[in-house]
Amino acid sequence: MKVDRYREVVRRICGSLDLDKALFDVFQFLRDELTLDALVITRYETERKRARLIALAYADGGFLVDEAFPLSNAAWESISAWQRESRSATTPWIRDHTHPINREIFRLVHGGMSGLRLLNTGIFSSMTCGLTVDHTLIGNLTFAAEGKELYHARHAEIVTEVKEPFAIALSNALRYMDLVQDHKALQRENTVEEVMVGGDTGLREVRSLVSQVAPTDTPVLLLGETGTGKEVVAAEVHKLSSRSAEPLVRLNCGAIADSLVDSELFGHEKGAFTGAIETKPGRFERANGGTLFLDEIGELPLSAQVKLLRVLQSGEFERVGGGKTLRTNVRIIAATHRKLPEMVEAGRFRQDLWYRLNIFPVEIPPLRDRKDDIPLLVEHFIRSRAREMNLGEPPAPAEGEMEALLAYDWPGNVRELQNLVERALILFKGGPLRFPVLTPSHQGSPSSLAGAWSPQDLAMDAAIKGHIRFVLGKTRGRIAGPGGAAELLNMNPNTLRSRMKKLGISFPAERGPYRRGD
Repeated sequence: MKVDRYREVVRRICGSLDLDKALFDVFQFLRDELTLDALVITRYETERKRARLIALAYADGGFLVDEAFPLSNAAWESISAWQRESRSATTPWIRDHTHPINREIFRLVHGGMSGLRLLNTGIFSSMTCGLTVDHTLIGNLTFAAEGKELYHARHAEIVTEVKEPFAIALSNALRYMDLVQDHKALQRENTVEEVMVGGDTGLREVRSLVSQVAPTDTPVLLLGETGTGKEVVAAEVHKLSSRSAEPLVRLNCGAIADSLVDSELFGHEKGAFTGAIETKPGRFERANGGTLFLDEIGELPLSAQVKLLRVLQSGEFERVGGGKTLRTNVRIIAATHRKLPEMVEAGRFRQDLWYRLNIFPVEIPPLRDRKDDIPLLVEHFIRSRAREMNLGEPPAPAEGEMEALLAYDWPGNVRELQNLVERALILFKGGPLRFPVLTPSHQGSPSSLAGAWSPQDLAMDAAIKGHIRFVLGKTRGRIAGPGGAAELLNMNPNTLRSRMKKLGISFPAERGPYRRGD
């Protein structure tokens, strides 16, 4: 029976290249023998103190999720203890509904996490087993069912028997997901808006400085408020340099956990830390011969600043977990909205690194100081976004709209203006283009217009992203067609797909959940 069970699990897992399909097929096979309501694959990201839900299967089908969520300190303490006591989590871990992790999981899924509701009550049992490849823990397989004390030693034996094919399937899925993420990152790097709008008006001085420094290999430090267009200026420096045929690689230092900065910059070797299932090059390797743009350099932790300075001085570095010295030849462009001299005085930024980066500073003025650029920027954003959204002929702003835009002080700078134009195009129904927040009662003065905005408006991307993901959860990933997300949002499906791509929304797969017979 053990051999037959193992063979059947292997057959079902290997029967599809899609993890959601394979997981659902195994769920169907094991559900009666194990008393099973849900089969879940997760990863515990110790460095970020959170769990990542990779895929799951239950009665409605199989789902690819790839969604991270934080867990409480009590849950993390339990996870660490289990991994220590069970030899890297190889022994199944049986828990009931009173366990801190199960309570937390119920709170998350019952609250609509991922748009899925797995459990109707808070009373359920679970059993988790670590999945290892080459003695490296890469994830976890959890069996869950509603009811008390449903899993015992007999069930743990079954899980231990079949965990190996699950580990192989997860390893392949993670490699594929990494490739997808790398592809998306390359797409973002290659599709940045490299048109420096305003180079003949408000950015005339900036363009002059860029043309002078671009042909050299001198580091450039871009200064200015958030949203002023530092990324576009960095792309212009690269485009005008002798390295323009080589890659321009970007890293937002403020968007990475401190514990992962070294890995992102310098890469890591296989097994360097939990989840490092293969060797991965860092930004310095990827940018070799080209340009490395370090955005929000002021957010870089001091420990990483030391290593960055070494690379700038010697061109040498080592991957995390490796002993081999590698060499790189890159041109550095850094950017920040921080006052770095004040950070140096406070001991939060290294003085020697500051001297190294501040050879050629370029100050980018805020949009309120170059309002002559607003009509040009609006025209550029309308044209480029309308093309992405397949809107046909770009619409022109309605009468009086441009005057209202010019009256506003734009605390969010160019990025805020871009978001406003994008939102207007999403809501566009034909005719002249009107901007949602610029109603007649708000036009005419900066103070009245500024009062129309709230902090939530300034975080528009986050709000739109959350709403789209909520609707996708309701439609189980369907975008087009009757009952699809586009219909519920009253949007063109192509417009919605374009917006999802820009926001990085990939959950769930558009083909929807896998069900037997699909």
